[in-house]
Amino acid sequence: MFCIILSVLLVFVVCPGFTTAARDSKSDIALKFANDGNSLISYSPNVNSLAEKFSVCVWVRKFQSGNNPIAFAYNGSELALGDSGYYNYLFSSNINLASKFPTDNTWYLYCSTWSLASTTFRVYVNGKQAGTQTTPSGRRLQTGGTLVLGNHSPGAGHYFGGMLFNLNMYSKELTATEVAALSSTGFCAEIPEQLEEYRVIKWEDILKLSRSGTVLDEDTRCAAFVQLPITRKKLELAVTEKRSLELSLNKTRTDLLKVQERFNSTQEELFGVQESFNSTQEELVGVRRELGATEGELNETRSDLQET
Repeated sequence: MFCIILSVLLVFVVCPGFTTAARDSKSDIALKFANDGNSLISYSPNVNSLAEKFSVCVWVRKFQSGNNPIAFAYNGSELALGDSGYYNYLFSSNINLASKFPTDNTWYLYCSTWSLASTTFRVYVNGKQAGTQTTPSGRRLQTGGTLVLGNHSPGAGHYFGGMLFNLNMYSKELTATEVAALSSTGFCAEIPEQLEEYRVIKWEDILKLSRSGTVLDEDTRCAAFVQLPITRKKLELAVTEKRSLELSLNKTRTDLLKVQERFNSTQEELFGVQESFNSTQEELVGVRRELGATEGELNETRSDLQET
């Protein structure tokens, strides 16, 4: 039974990546936005630390093809993502990457990165760079704006009607390697410890915000998935301990066999000593008889000498 359980769990492969921070099970919730033009989340985050460099990553699942839906937007077209790839706005300048984005009803990881120093806006889909755009020198991200999830802006016609999961913004221009690692670790990956200090806008905080229209929680079941490698590790440790015990038992068995051999050899030696002892004892009995006979002869001789 143990081996069957282990073989099943080993089917799940977790790609190597960053060291991850402790997981908050409450953040395993995805948000499903109704396709009605009224379902969204809107708030004004503090983005001062993102003004000169940022990265944003979010898992997106689109349910509709028309209308070029906007999954999220900051301050209008200051920064915006269209779930079909048609809209990828930064500083009101767009890159149309529709041919690089997945089709409907498919989860994919969207990431975009930028910094004042590089003046390059990079868009990644599932860990691979899909397109770039040069930004004006000296241009910074506007602060004091509104972040909207589920539309371009409240009441706009580009309403989303899909699902979002694990949207985070970092005060760091992620490298291509870091983005690829975020993608390869998978949908249920935890936030890497190396990036935690840069995380400014956090998914677990977004989940606590008030919502308009119909924005529903959807359980991703990531908590159970994340437990699989932990359980697998425990099983691997149990197997290792079992093998170690088997080796120890085999060694003990070998040692016992050697002791048994020594015991048998000693027992044979004792039998030999016993036989030698018995033989010596018989010899002593014979000697005692001879001494008795000799003593009798001496007594007779002594008597004869006294008579003469």
